[in-house]
Amino acid sequence: MEALLQQIANLSVIIYILSTMLSMGVSFLPKQFLEPLQDRTLIIKSLAANFLVVPLLTYLILQIIPLEQGLAIGLVLMAAGAGSPFMLKLVQVTRADMAFAVGLMLILSLVTLIYLPVMLSFLLPGVYINHLSIATSLLVLIVLPLVAGTFLKARYPGLADSLKPIFTRISNLFIVVVVVIYLFLNYQDFLAVFGTGALIVAVIFILASYLTGYLLGGPSPETKMVLGLGTAIRNGSAALVVAVANFSAQYSVMAMIVVVYLLSLILMILVSVVMGKLKKRSHGGGIS
Repeated sequence: MEALLQQIANLSVIIYILSTMLSMGVSFLPKQFLEPLQDRTLIIKSLAANFLVVPLLTYLILQIIPLEQGLAIGLVLMAAGAGSPFMLKLVQVTRADMAFAVGLMLILSLVTLIYLPVMLSFLLPGVYINHLSIATSLLVLIVLPLVAGTFLKARYPGLADSLKPIFTRISNLFIVVVVVIYLFLNYQDFLAVFGTGALIVAVIFILASYLTGYLLGGPSPETKMVLGLGTAIRNGSAALVVAVANFSAQYSVMAMIVVVYLLSLILMILVSVVMGKLKKRSHGGGIS
């Protein structure tokens, strides 16, 4: 029974990732890949925040608060991948720069494809990494459906618009399925996370990542908010791809990924709601 549920969970992860990438792809035109490249300084800061500072912070955090290997691997996987599509939903709440958010998310996702397999060798010394498997999985499950969805948006916009809510509903459904099944299968590992320093590490990691992005996202308050959210909410899809392909037998790896991802969503939703209300209030004050 457990073996069957494990297979269902792994299949659900794949469906979630594919539907998420397709939903994202049919939302944007190909030209939106290039628009954010106009501000090169901001792009360099964005890449530095996500692919240099965050992994370095992760290393320092794990030196200060050591975790058992599976939990540490889960955190490192989250640190090495950026470009979560969920960021766009929160940017809408904060009324920040959506054009920059779209371009940033796409660029971070594409860089993750190359960066993740390479950096894991440095971030996880002594742990065997199947680089070809990671690169192939990311290409097939993330890049190809993203490109296919974008092509569909460009050639058949009406069809793309009609498919988007379907892909979105499938994505929302299967992330719930993934969480529920993994909680059922690995509830002892999840409970163990709360009995270690992993929960504290996750909160520190998320808040430090947000602060990193926010500080490097200036001078505009809107781009600060976008980069803060984009840096704090890591690419859970990429982390899940690597975990399923390489660490499926280590439940604590998946436990840490899910804990960090859910915590980042909760914390950043709170930040987004507060910032959105403050912005709305300041605009209302200006009008009056």
